[in-house]
Amino acid sequence: MSNAKCQMSNILLVTLLIGVALCGCTKKTEPIATDGEMRIVSMAPNLTEILFALGLDKEIVGVTRHCNIPAAAKTKPQIGTFWEPDIEAVLAARPTLVVTLGFEQQVQLAARLEKIGCVVLTVEDFESTRQLYDGILKIGQAVKRNTEAQAMAARLTTAQEAMRNRYAGRPARKVLWVIQRDPLRVAGVKTFISEMVETVGGINAIGPTLNVYPPIGAEEVYAAAPDVIIEPANMPDQRQTQERTAATFYAAFKSIPAVENGDVYVLDGDLVSRLGPRLDEALEQVAKCIWK
Repeated sequence: MSNAKCQMSNILLVTLLIGVALCGCTKKTEPIATDGEMRIVSMAPNLTEILFALGLDKEIVGVTRHCNIPAAAKTKPQIGTFWEPDIEAVLAARPTLVVTLGFEQQVQLAARLEKIGCVVLTVEDFESTRQLYDGILKIGQAVKRNTEAQAMAARLTTAQEAMRNRYAGRPARKVLWVIQRDPLRVAGVKTFISEMVETVGGINAIGPTLNVYPPIGAEEVYAAAPDVIIEPANMPDQRQTQERTAATFYAAFKSIPAVENGDVYVLDGDLVSRLGPRLDEALEQVAKCIWK
């Protein structure tokens, strides 16, 4: 082999080794924790909350820009957004484990990282509390925090059942959960939001729909006749503004019970729209709206 070919082969080999070294992972696709230092990258806010709740503050080396809870999450290096992860930033964090959700953009990221040699743990998108509990246990196993994960899942399960029992037997109040005003879009029955509402004695006012988060018109709002309207705040620092504009927006539906009785609420979106280890707190907030 000529010197030029040898040099080219060496360059390619070194390039490949650098790529793997940057990732800090071996050529494995099973989600496992190493015996040495763990370096974890979280690709979603609720995953970040779970990891912190498992006591992995020091091991977390990368989070998305949307990861703001707990406060320590905001001090971690950012690796892009929830929807648009930055693979170069992920690699720069030299993770031993990258934790992702199962929607398209993150599935694509996981596939690219695994080709490089990173260990990736993908959990289902949390659209039910059952998926949340399964995800917590799966993450706990991957990071060698089985005991902590089991305790977390048990705590949330107990809290959920306690809330269900507290409001059992009451006449269900119809709740319209608005996730967007323009165009008007609501949470359907096949969502964890609807499950939360049902847990605390409510019922989804919109009923069965083809879409998980269906767009609806004014006629459907009137037909639903909700007793309560709940909106998550789109941005935490804009909650008060959203509360003020809600009064103006829903004045157009003044004949429905929720508006007539002043039962329109704007809640902390980081709490009620993020299924994670603060589920018990979210249920309390939703219950206060339904049973003021």
